[in-house]
Amino acid sequence: MEQHELHKLLDQMTLHEKIGQMTQIPGIFYSGLSAEEMALQPLYSKNILQGENLYKMGSVVAVSTAKAINEIQRQYLENSRLKIPLLFMHDAIHGYKTIFPIPLGLSCTWDEDLVRDVATETAKELRAAGIHVNFSPMVDLVRDARWGRVMESFGEDHLLTGKLGAAMINGYQNAPNGGLNGSGVAAALKHFGACGAAVAGKEYNTVDMSRREFLDYYGKPYEIAIEEEPKFVMSAFNAFNGMPATANEELMNDILRERYGFEGITISDWGSVIELINHRVVANPQEAAALALKSGTDIEMSSGTYLENCEAIIAEDPDLLHYINEVVLKLLELKNELGLFENPFADEVYESEVLLNQNALSLAKETVKQSCVLLKNNRNLLPITDHYQNVLLIGPFAKTQELLGAWRCEGKFEDVVSLEQGMQEVFGNRFLGAYETYDNCPLDVVAKADYIVLTIGEYWDKSGEGRSSVNLELCDAQKELIKTVNKTNKPYACVAFAGRPLALQSVIDDIPALLWAWYPGTQGGVAIAELLAGHDTPSGKLTMSFPRASAQVPIYYNEFSSGRPTSSSPYTNRYQDCEPGPLFPFGHGLTYAKLEYSDFEISNPVITADKSVVISFTVENKSEITTSDISILYIKDVISQAIRPVREMKKWSKVKLEPFERKRIELELELDDLSYLNVKLEQVVEPGEFKIFINDLSQAKFTINY
Repeated sequence: MEQHELHKLLDQMTLHEKIGQMTQIPGIFYSGLSAEEMALQPLYSKNILQGENLYKMGSVVAVSTAKAINEIQRQYLENSRLKIPLLFMHDAIHGYKTIFPIPLGLSCTWDEDLVRDVATETAKELRAAGIHVNFSPMVDLVRDARWGRVMESFGEDHLLTGKLGAAMINGYQNAPNGGLNGSGVAAALKHFGACGAAVAGKEYNTVDMSRREFLDYYGKPYEIAIEEEPKFVMSAFNAFNGMPATANEELMNDILRERYGFEGITISDWGSVIELINHRVVANPQEAAALALKSGTDIEMSSGTYLENCEAIIAEDPDLLHYINEVVLKLLELKNELGLFENPFADEVYESEVLLNQNALSLAKETVKQSCVLLKNNRNLLPITDHYQNVLLIGPFAKTQELLGAWRCEGKFEDVVSLEQGMQEVFGNRFLGAYETYDNCPLDVVAKADYIVLTIGEYWDKSGEGRSSVNLELCDAQKELIKTVNKTNKPYACVAFAGRPLALQSVIDDIPALLWAWYPGTQGGVAIAELLAGHDTPSGKLTMSFPRASAQVPIYYNEFSSGRPTSSSPYTNRYQDCEPGPLFPFGHGLTYAKLEYSDFEISNPVITADKSVVISFTVENKSEITTSDISILYIKDVISQAIRPVREMKKWSKVKLEPFERKRIELELELDDLSYLNVKLEQVVEPGEFKIFINDLSQAKFTINY
């Protein structure tokens, strides 16, 4: 459809039809709800989605499969006056049918290309199923593992989170300059803003931080990711600076559009417009709708205040009609770009060919291997060499196929390779079997075993939205299981499944080797088994610190300097009853290979606006094992006019190393990498010294000056 035709279509629309385009409803309403079912939809007035209104909507959420989507689209177009096709949206956070590791696991790959490929494959499955918009990526910076949605995040560093978010947007949309190709879906960046900083890690709680903290850290991932021009940005549930994000003009206009340059479409989170009443910033649905509209929330998701109150709102503020016309035109342009006016239906035969295709499954398997983090490996107990001929698997996750994690979308447990199945395939006759508890394992099997793999962790439904927790410890039964296996004096290693970092101080001394597998997805079991057997080596590095105890969170590597830095004295920045620092820090991760860093060089010791500084060094693989290595560069501003973090990650490099291969790594620092927001919210670089660290934070490699 030509642009002038879209304008002509806009001119034909009534106010209710325009507001309908700005309203999104769950697909269940098109299946003919009974009166009893309607009563269970508290976000809508009694009659708002009956009769003609149902066929004025612009988009639908929470519908899967090409067949179901086609049925709704066909019903809608048959009853719609202007025949404007529906947009279908979904939450495929880490895959649609083929499920990849949770995003927190993906981030531990430190691999933008791999994350982009995951998004591309996810988009193919979504588009084949008839879905046009994906509510992903989530680039909320997270520092508190109590918050259940850390599993959706890319961790505690703002730069890495922003870069991986940008890569995911690029993969979803799969076209340059914010475009969409035939297999791409529109990305919806979320949740703007600072959703991951909810006070005390409680879901839907308020956020309380300085504007400097937001702009320099919590807002930075959005700023970076928006450079990839996502079609949508979703507002957050939380309040920020005293106003809910959905009705926060400072966030949605001043920062998002003016400062970050976002030109796409904004959408509320589920029901968050009507929830303005619960926030007590408005008294009724009309006020809620008016405040959200005036603040720049373009689409209302899963509540009907816009549609119900549009006439009264426009009567009071006619200038809003110009804004409404702009939003609706953007939506018509997106539907046109997706080709919906010519072909609004999905190909059901093509869907069956694309879902769980071999390329996606192979990518899922490789991604698991790169996302797992080897946290501990005393006496090189991993990998399990051929020396061990009788390998036993025990623990609550030994046999389960429930390895998809939260937000599993259309992933089915029956499609998952369990760890038991993976070990049967990889270890063959060396595998003695799997048992969910030690007591269920026959004594003669335990006696025969010469190596035990123990599964521990947190069940998948304990993390995700609405799954905040005060206790990050392993359950008592798992602690007892670790002690029991430890007493056998047999070699053993633990594989952990979880959607977040856990507090392991009470058990870590009894765990000789620990592989953190997160929730790995469809191909999890076989990929992990191959890592255990040494067919490949873990290479992931943590993107979120592991606390020693639950009460130690929030904990993160780039905390601000304190007037009393941590020491053995109780009168310093520490707890009296806990060792300082995390149990496993940001950037930690082991490998089976032996790596050596050498020949560090710096191009020049002075950085200017015209002259960057290049840090170079050699990484050598001094083993027979092919591996990947992640080199991380940190800076420390020695003296600054405003407090800055004790260290800040600025650059990283990931390289693959064949056996005994050497590679030269170069990491370039430019003047902007040394800048920060001062107390006047000015982006500045102050003259002085900056220490440079590579991986090991105990000793600076270089000092540079500006």
